[in-house]
Amino acid sequence: MTKLIAQENFEFSDIQATPLVSVIINNYNYARYLPEAIESVLKQTYQNFELIVVDDGSTDNSREVIERYKDSLIAIFQENAGQGEALNTGIAKSRGEIICFLDADDYFHTDKLAKVVAAFLKHPRWVQITHCWISINREGLPTNRILKALTQGDVRNLLLQRGKYAWGPTSGLAYRRTALQQVLPIPKRPRAADTYLTATVPFYGEVGGINEPLMFYRMHGNNRRAHSDNIPYLLEQREDTAACINQAASRVGLSQRFDIQRDVDYRCFKALQLGGVSWTEALQILWLSLQESIAIQRSPSDTFNRLLQRGICALFPSEGKAVLRLGLLGYLRLKLSTKNRDTSSTT
Repeated sequence: MTKLIAQENFEFSDIQATPLVSVIINNYNYARYLPEAIESVLKQTYQNFELIVVDDGSTDNSREVIERYKDSLIAIFQENAGQGEALNTGIAKSRGEIICFLDADDYFHTDKLAKVVAAFLKHPRWVQITHCWISINREGLPTNRILKALTQGDVRNLLLQRGKYAWGPTSGLAYRRTALQQVLPIPKRPRAADTYLTATVPFYGEVGGINEPLMFYRMHGNNRRAHSDNIPYLLEQREDTAACINQAASRVGLSQRFDIQRDVDYRCFKALQLGGVSWTEALQILWLSLQESIAIQRSPSDTFNRLLQRGICALFPSEGKAVLRLGLLGYLRLKLSTKNRDTSSTT
């Protein structure tokens, strides 16, 4: 294994005791949810912040919603260019030492900024912070409380060996400005900006995690983290992630590169694309999955769920697509309800 250079070479200046926090909301046709997102920032217990809302060419009444809050935020309207470019626009306008992102269909817990600031002050080597979240449906009702062990520290080895670590979605990400500037601008690929940021920023410092749900993540079918069986897109995401990791490693002078064949999700998606794989390949996928969970220090239940999901995808591709579309729990519920219905019809 190549010895990694010390991250002390990338230390950044300390932030102030009460730093200005820039919150950037990126919006595209989410007028329905936008007021809740904006209000969640305005009601923060930590009040030294600026709120920037970038509307990425919405065709609904988002402009009307944003203009209702014109005295409380900085509004930017641009032609549709994608999430990454919307965030680039917001970052360029921002002044904060800490930058937090918020998708317009999500919203913050009232103590989010206070706890992020406290964590950055306590851990001067952290350049990225993520935290847990509560999943809600399109009506705002809680569906799942995501409390998991988030990876902390130097994750470069995990990225170069496994292609991943445990982090949260866009609305759960916060950055030290000076570190974020090292990887700007956010490119058009990957299409999900958080994929790019979480794969590149860690090469400039340690990542941190707050194991509390400080954000409400809305699952409604149109967002990228909603369950998807779009195999070409899922493969594209894993390929783009590998490219981002290797480009970042090259930029900081590392010779080690990530081999995408060590990406267990990529191997699973390939199995689905091929319509199934041999038992030998399936066993290799399961072995990689177990090794990955040990390396990332996942919980026993999370490890088992991933083994089960990946095993189904590798050996039973038609069922695997249903698992991706519904999620493992939704898939098992569907199977159980179908079995019960069949049993009832025969009695």
